[in-house]
Amino acid sequence: MSRVRVENDQLIITMQGARKLFSLKSEVSIHLDNVAGVKRGLEWSELPGVLDSFRVGSHVPGFYFGGTFFQKDSKAFYDVKRKENAVVIDIKNEDFDTLVIGVDDCEATVSLIEQALGDR
Repeated sequence: MSRVRVENDQLIITMQGARKLFSLKSEVSIHLDNVAGVKRGLEWSELPGVLDSFRVGSHVPGFYFGGTFFQKDSKAFYDVKRKENAVVIDIKNEDFDTLVIGVDDCEATVSLIEQALGDR
């Protein structure tokens, strides 16, 4: 799972354990001003297909999706094992357009991010 925290106007996502290896990143930091939205949930059909994306990371179909994925108009970072534990964060003016992360508690994570955005 990913660990999410807010510090000094930054949304910081830290990959835990072996996921650092699978996703090829240990941490992603985004300025809160650049977080465009957050939602809970993901369908596997929303993941980039093998033929329509270039990826740097790991993809075990139906099990784990991690790393950086490049498509025609976007760049997304994934660290998700179970779709029901996924949080999707839309980003603007940063390296990534979207972050899709697996967390222990989706509701708490979405609330944390929404609260941090509301405090701005």
